[in-house]
Amino acid sequence: MRLVKNFLAFVIFIFSFSIFVSCGRNIDTGISENKEIRIVSLAPSNTEILVGLDLGNNIIGIDQYSEGIKGVSENIQVFEIGVPNIEAVLKLNPTHLLLSGYTSDLSKYVELENSGVKVINIDTPTSIQGIYDSIELIGKSFNSVSKSKEMIESIKSSIEDIIGNNNSEKVSVYFEISQAPYLYSFGRSTYLNEIIELSGGENIFGNLEGWISPSEESIIKANPQIIFTNVNVEGNIDEIKNRHGWENIDAVKNNRIYYIDKDMSSRASQFFLGALKDITRYIREYNDEV
Repeated sequence: MRLVKNFLAFVIFIFSFSIFVSCGRNIDTGISENKEIRIVSLAPSNTEILVGLDLGNNIIGIDQYSEGIKGVSENIQVFEIGVPNIEAVLKLNPTHLLLSGYTSDLSKYVELENSGVKVINIDTPTSIQGIYDSIELIGKSFNSVSKSKEMIESIKSSIEDIIGNNNSEKVSVYFEISQAPYLYSFGRSTYLNEIIELSGGENIFGNLEGWISPSEESIIKANPQIIFTNVNVEGNIDEIKNRHGWENIDAVKNNRIYYIDKDMSSRASQFFLGALKDITRYIREYNDEV
């Protein structure tokens, strides 16, 4: 039992730092007109937003999960998320450090603040509005207010273009973020649940709150019409199909199990639009065929 609890805590940690960014604190920028902005970003969501605000060239350090994000230098120093080497961070002479609210223990960064580094902690969102709040906060923090407003309006416009008029009957959906035997999913008060609803789906666990560890029996009983997974493991979809008792689930019987890009669906940045687009497409295909 202890192993299961520890694993589930790990899943929430890994998933949450990737996806959760919203409103935060320390909005005072502390930016001097004559001082170069040098940012260490310790959450991939924040890193993606910074790049979207044309601040990629100002990023001098990242967490290991931000590696490979387009717009960030390939030869950049990488730190361990949640537990960076503070002395190594200081050697980069940063002006700002961006944290994810879920993984940040602000007491770790007192030395940085005492050295004049502006530490900005981005809290956890529970909705798409929370993502807008994150973009707005980061824009304010780096004198990019107009650019952040432009990005938010662009996202809103893209959402309208993607979902159009979803007047069809709701399609029941199960979204898996951790595979058996440690199943993990989510209910309401998560932006992924909101994405499913916008796409024309109905989360089978939408009556529950936050992050959940459902039983296989509860999923089989709910009988979802579509199953989504963002578990990026080879053979994952086949593993779902071959689970004992799952052969009677409509989504399995009708071969409607789909992989949704992990980065797009697990990071609360502007790139959630990619997950929204794919989920909407699969739900529309279902409605067109039934």
